[in-house]
Amino acid sequence: MTGKNAESKTCSKFAGSIAIVAALFCSGVQLQAQAQTADSTIARIKASNKVKIGVRDFSVPFSYLDANQKPTGYSVELCEAVVESLKKELNLPSLEVVMQSVDLSTRIPLIQNATIDMECGSTVNTLTRQRQVDFSYVTAVASDQLLVKASSSIKELEDLAGKVVALPNASTSLAMLTSINNKKHLNMRLMSVRDQAEGFLAVQTGRADAYITDNTILYGLRKDAKNPAEFRITGRPLSYLPYGIMVAKNNSTLLAIINRTIAEKFRNGDGKVMYDKWFGQLNMPLSPLTKAAFDINAIPE
Repeated sequence: MTGKNAESKTCSKFAGSIAIVAALFCSGVQLQAQAQTADSTIARIKASNKVKIGVRDFSVPFSYLDANQKPTGYSVELCEAVVESLKKELNLPSLEVVMQSVDLSTRIPLIQNATIDMECGSTVNTLTRQRQVDFSYVTAVASDQLLVKASSSIKELEDLAGKVVALPNASTSLAMLTSINNKKHLNMRLMSVRDQAEGFLAVQTGRADAYITDNTILYGLRKDAKNPAEFRITGRPLSYLPYGIMVAKNNSTLLAIINRTIAEKFRNGDGKVMYDKWFGQLNMPLSPLTKAAFDINAIPE
């Protein structure tokens, strides 16, 4: 080997070594950056002594405003228990709670941009949403059904062929009905609405023949109507809708605290008591799927 070739080979090895070291250094920097962003919600709660909770205004009985315009409901009560857990586990006895109203279109973006720390409304855990956010254990289970006027002849989904159906914007219900409509050639006209109140109003005013969403929500809307007897919830269950508390990605510590709280509630029987308290007022019996969620998620200590 000539001196020139040897020198060239040595330079090549040296350059390769530098590249490897540089790659390892960059990997270390990336890992460090990831470690710094992990559990950012917990870090923010500790630094501000404040937890920000997203709530809904009209999702009875999960999350809604009471007569004094204060957030209340099944999901809100669960999250209030989570706040107590945060106070104990993070040693923040004076932790401030800020409730912020969210809707169908803002709930995920506000979690992602850290405007809220967790969402305690009526959001269904789906694989698509799991790409954007994380969910707690299942807190309750519902199914899509139909809300119609009591005088309507509509009994099942197929009776809506050629009719107008209101559905929540950016919801699992809208995606499901779009698929069924295409497959069964029902020619339903799908009307996207901003929130639950608007969907109910569409049926009430005759602009839609039915409103389709989670049956838990429909029972709440009917209960709060001026004359509940004017409306009927009908049709076979169209879906499996597991609810959960929503948090930002990469926040395992917060999620663990939420899940421990839920497990304890379900283990000691508080889950059933809470269900009876909030869903009993809607005359909605405990479904086998929700009971199964209580049993499965009652994780032991």
